[in-house]
Amino acid sequence: MKKQDKIFAIVLVCLIVGFCFQQARIEQLVELNENIPISNTRDWGATITFSVYRDNSLISEETHHNLITDAGRSALRGHIADTTVNVWKYIAIGTSTGGGTGSTTLVSEYLRAIGVYATVGSFNFSLVFTWTEGNFSGQTITEYGLFNDPTTGTMLSYDDNFSRGPLLADDTLQVTVMFQIGS
Repeated sequence: MKKQDKIFAIVLVCLIVGFCFQQARIEQLVELNENIPISNTRDWGATITFSVYRDNSLISEETHHNLITDAGRSALRGHIADTTVNVWKYIAIGTSTGGGTGSTTLVSEYLRAIGVYATVGSFNFSLVFTWTEGNFSGQTITEYGLFNDPTTGTMLSYDDNFSRGPLLADDTLQVTVMFQIGS
């Protein structure tokens, strides 16, 4: 075997071993931390923003990290290779709390609507829907879910930390779901 062939073989083995080690490390990190929120040190994650307007003025705004449900993770995994999976574009709001990663529905769904999709930068996107005046009469909206069907479907993400008090008949609620995939 020529000296060049030996060097090439050694380099190839080192690359393969390095790749295998890196792949195992990535899998280990994913196992240890499946709920990785957006932060200042990472350039990916998901947030939900609730904005309440009254008389065309912003009176309340909250932004939270939202979690990806177990069913959402499974569907995402299948979505990468299966184009028959419906797209998540339906924003739902509810009046209860207590859901989590095992949830498949909101605890108490009140309204659901198709969000408006927009790209943000090169890799990120948002879904936004605004419920206008007349949709509320004292309801306290506390939870949100993102679904891939207008009435049922798989819930991708969930949050139940919205703490604004009851919404009045003349209030407008805008829900913005932001998915940050890269910078």
